[in-house]
Amino acid sequence: MSTIAVIAIVVGVLVVLALVLLAARRAAENRRRERDRLRREAAGHRQEADAHALRAREEHVAGTRERERATELAAAAEEQAKAGEQRAADERKRAAEHRAMAKQHERVAEDHESEHAAAAAEHELAAQERERRAAEAEERAQREGRAAGFHDEQAAERERDAN
Repeated sequence: MSTIAVIAIVVGVLVVLALVLLAARRAAENRRRERDRLRREAAGHRQEADAHALRAREEHVAGTRERERATELAAAAEEQAKAGEQRAADERKRAAEHRAMAKQHERVAEDHESEHAAAAAEHELAAQERERRAAEAEERAQREGRAAGFHDEQAAERERDAN
């Protein structure tokens, strides 16, 4: 073998080695960039998950407050209805005892009964509205919770891919 052939082989091997090293460096740099990108995406998803979880907690609290208010209104409506019934009964009893004033007392009893029935109906409607709002708030809380779970899964996948 001639000296030129040996030199050409050595130069060829050195060129191939240089190309292999260059390709390895590029691949390592690409992997590092990809890991950095995935970490940034994971952080973004984690922030989204945290924001959704916070909104879910807020909606849950709002729903609980609305439900408590609905319960209070329902209790007030029931008290009004009982008070109206009791008052009407008292007025009817007096009317029976005092025949001379029977018509006047009967009218008073009916007036009070209708007023209390109207108040009770208003309270019942308000309680139903609060119950509806509470159900909506709970539904929003569940939706936000599902969104938080989704973003948490996305963040976990990005973190796995980054490692």
